[in-house]
Amino acid sequence: MTRISWRAPLLGAALLGAAACGDKLTVPDYNRPTVEGVAGSASGTALLAAGMLIQDRNNTFGYIRDVSVFGREGYYYYPTDARFVSHYLRGQTVSGVAQLDPTGFANGNWAAWYRNLKNGENLIATADAQASLSAPQKAAVKGFARTFQALALYRVAVTRDSIGAPVEVPSDVSQPAPFVSRDAVWERVSALLEQAKADLAGGGASFPFALNSGFAGFDTPATFLKFNRALAARVFANRGSLGCAACYGQALTALGESFIRNATSRADLDVGVYHIYSTANGDALNGMNNSADPNLLAHAVTVTTAQKNALGVTDDRVTRKIAKLATPRGAPGSGNGIPAEYFFTVYATTTTPVAIIRNEELLLIRAEANLQTGKTTEALADINMVRTVSGGLSPLTSLGSDPIGTLLYERQMSLLLEGHRWNDMRRFKRLAQLPLDLSNHFVARVMPIPKDECDARLPSQRPAVGC
Repeated sequence: MTRISWRAPLLGAALLGAAACGDKLTVPDYNRPTVEGVAGSASGTALLAAGMLIQDRNNTFGYIRDVSVFGREGYYYYPTDARFVSHYLRGQTVSGVAQLDPTGFANGNWAAWYRNLKNGENLIATADAQASLSAPQKAAVKGFARTFQALALYRVAVTRDSIGAPVEVPSDVSQPAPFVSRDAVWERVSALLEQAKADLAGGGASFPFALNSGFAGFDTPATFLKFNRALAARVFANRGSLGCAACYGQALTALGESFIRNATSRADLDVGVYHIYSTANGDALNGMNNSADPNLLAHAVTVTTAQKNALGVTDDRVTRKIAKLATPRGAPGSGNGIPAEYFFTVYATTTTPVAIIRNEELLLIRAEANLQTGKTTEALADINMVRTVSGGLSPLTSLGSDPIGTLLYERQMSLLLEGHRWNDMRRFKRLAQLPLDLSNHFVARVMPIPKDECDARLPSQRPAVGC
């Protein structure tokens, strides 16, 4: 992927700016900011906006790691804790059915995503309370906040699917928000993105805070709106595959408002919005880099299913994203898994950015939406654009006898370790096609509701929400 240069963390700037204001002897606790504590500060909005970005970025590794293991893109072989294998791939058997343990590791950063829902509410309230902000600036803040609230709830929808989930954070934490259905969760994600679209359209020329270099080209309300529309297209495509009749048409409309472009180079494919990392004191490294975390390993299925071009050369998306280990790495524990032979090179350094969404995905969303609305010629054109430019493969003359399978191959290779494979196979009812390394393995359909969330509800309410 294209490397994006680092700029100093926004949070640090926000802290310094806020601390310089007001009574020097009375400083709010910026490690635990509240709406009341920062609302009067000129840097309060920037502080909370930075917090939303940091919250999303810091949980990206755990999210992608988890869904990649479930989707058989990778393993997480932590040498001193076998639960990343036994809890994820073996699970527990209840009434003869294998499932994930709700008290185990596989709880999908549940609290983190709801924390960002609340962070978004706090950010909006803080902006509304700041007299120094104009109406367009407040609208811009709301558009930013609601876009990242939608992204957080999107990750809940992907990980919980048929279980459903709450779509809000109650002000009284002793009264948990009600669960709604899977479709209602997805509808709420779309609604947040549409609200954000309206906010950004009235957001004026600039945000009242600076965005980092991962938003280069998308750092004003008008250009950030293109990022919002890209996320909207992703969500509409997901909803379309789950039965929403109008959603694929809406995906195409959203794509037309996004930053999608035809590609003649990999640089074209990599245009998008990214989380960034650095070696600066107090910042974070990209944990999906093998040097940062050597325990995240690649499943061999990506290599064994890779296609070759007319000259017999393997799909370039595999050869540049996966490499062979010098020595196979055994699974921790006993009877948990087979040795891993490969590791990921998707993220070349510890500071390589991670895409939130990029053009290569948008082209494949357009292919999916066109395919599902009967425009097979257009779908084939986008698939060929991606497979030739990104994969170095020969173009296809048709979508074949299994057009969805053709699409899923391109998504598998193009979006490797970006968090989509498990969800793709589930939404197209193909989880059974994912490989099982051992006879005691299973493929999880959903991640469980964490035990703490279940315990917060009345016993009579728990069975209805998957507890």
